[in-house]
Amino acid sequence: MVKDYVAMLKEAGYKITPQRLAVIEYLKKGPGHFTANDVYKEIKKTIPTITLATVYNILKAFADVRCINSFDVDGTTWFENEVELHANLMCKVCGNIVDVKIDKGKLLDLLKENSDADFENITLFVRGVCPECKAKERMESVSTKPVMH
Repeated sequence: MVKDYVAMLKEAGYKITPQRLAVIEYLKKGPGHFTANDVYKEIKKTIPTITLATVYNILKAFADVRCINSFDVDGTTWFENEVELHANLMCKVCGNIVDVKIDKGKLLDLLKENSDADFENITLFVRGVCPECKAKERMESVSTKPVMH
């Protein structure tokens, strides 16, 4: 399903400005995980007067109305198009952030077993080795094993 960012923003009471449209065009390209600086560098090519603060504020507004998701890692705010519950895995080898699907029902059951709180938004962030780097490590360990005669 393609998101109708314009409709979502209008419904939340936001005006559609050229700057917001430029951010929407960036989002439609489908980048996985990105920072305000990533978006700023791209949009600055077509709107030279835009500031990093403006881009950041637009992205935060989009996150507030659940057009996109945001999460913080080591002092950097990351954004992503995926708003459904999932975990974000930051690979300690390559530094990429990878989405990991999780069962929302099971997670909520686990949380409810351990707390009487009402949960509105859940952000899961983990560090580890992504599947791609794990596969490379396996291949390297196989190719470096001594051959027994």
